[in-house]
Amino acid sequence: MLGQTDSKQVCCVPMSLIGRYIFRQIMFAFALTLGSLVVLLWLSQALSQVRLVMAQGQTLLLFLRVTTMAVPSLIVVIGPVALVIAVIQVLNRLNNDSELVVVTAAGAPRMQVVSPVMYSAAIVMAMTAAISLFIQPITARQFRVIMTEVNADVIASMAQEGRFTRIDNLTLHIQAREADGTLRGLMLHDMSDPQKVSTYLAERGKIVRENDTAFLVMENGNLQRAGETPESITMVAFDRYVYDLSRFTEARGLPVYHSRERSTRDLLFPDTSEPYYKENVGRFRAELHGRFSAMLYPLAFAAIALATIGFARTSREKRGKLIVVAVVWIIGVRIAGFAVLNMARSSIWPVFLMYAVPLSALALALAISFGHTRRLEIMVARAWQRIPFTQIAEKTGYASARRFVKPRMMGLLRMTGLAGY
Repeated sequence: MLGQTDSKQVCCVPMSLIGRYIFRQIMFAFALTLGSLVVLLWLSQALSQVRLVMAQGQTLLLFLRVTTMAVPSLIVVIGPVALVIAVIQVLNRLNNDSELVVVTAAGAPRMQVVSPVMYSAAIVMAMTAAISLFIQPITARQFRVIMTEVNADVIASMAQEGRFTRIDNLTLHIQAREADGTLRGLMLHDMSDPQKVSTYLAERGKIVRENDTAFLVMENGNLQRAGETPESITMVAFDRYVYDLSRFTEARGLPVYHSRERSTRDLLFPDTSEPYYKENVGRFRAELHGRFSAMLYPLAFAAIALATIGFARTSREKRGKLIVVAVVWIIGVRIAGFAVLNMARSSIWPVFLMYAVPLSALALALAISFGHTRRLEIMVARAWQRIPFTQIAEKTGYASARRFVKPRMMGLLRMTGLAGY
């Protein structure tokens, strides 16, 4: 009865002193774990974008902007995982230090442990919802715009330090490129007009854009232009010279944003007359429900960790297999979530499963956490009685299939240690 009363108040019971202590420990471990995972995954993303600096000659500031825009999408995926790691680490340490044993021996209700874990999950859920619904679409859209501009800028992508770069009838050479994009020691050889071959030498230059037109602004240099005879050369010194690069850059229209780059409002109220939407209705549907269902995984994962190692055990009882059960359970739930997300792109019925997967895991984990495993065993037994073992035995030839499988199925909770709650 105590478990039933507490389970109804899981979100509204104020935390006690021990609850606040567990809550602080979980949030500190979560912040540390999340920061470590984000840095590691950010480095892997950064390595894939090194070509912006090395090959395409972009600035370090642009490189940092592009790589940082991947952080929100990383947090949405690894946030629940970091919470699970934090909960398992804190609860396992509290049990090893006999703190959970003391709390249980003092007659404290289960909510003393459940409430701090679920409060932590609620905070992570709110963070995941804010990022998934609002921040991630904005950063994805900005990333698309920046990469479109970078790929359209042929001059900036091909000019490399210390090399002669040939673009159509134009040859470019620079000695160095500064962090702000300034080109030092610039040489530009233009053979677009065979009658007026021109060579530009300048101390520095910079590519600027105005009204979708690119210009190379050169300073402190001279222009050498060949005459009608090889001996006749015209040389003109200049303080500032603007060279039109529009013929070497791609036209940059407004990009067509993909479903993951659309705001949540655009997904809720799409322009049904848009050709891209007509061709990708399933992707819009899957993206919309994927953002809303993503906020349920922190609650489900925290409940799974709570169900497996959330309560006191003696030092003689090994908790390693329970941690393995939690990890396998969480991986299975997340894989199922990704699977139904992909299925929702081609059909509408898996949308229900996108919410059912995390919610069912949450309900099952909370049932185990509050000691309702007896009901679970009864439900499994009833389902077991409905399996037509006689027909299966006749068709497969395994007459003892029932006696072989049943003890193992009914003993699964006891084998993993979950039936002891």
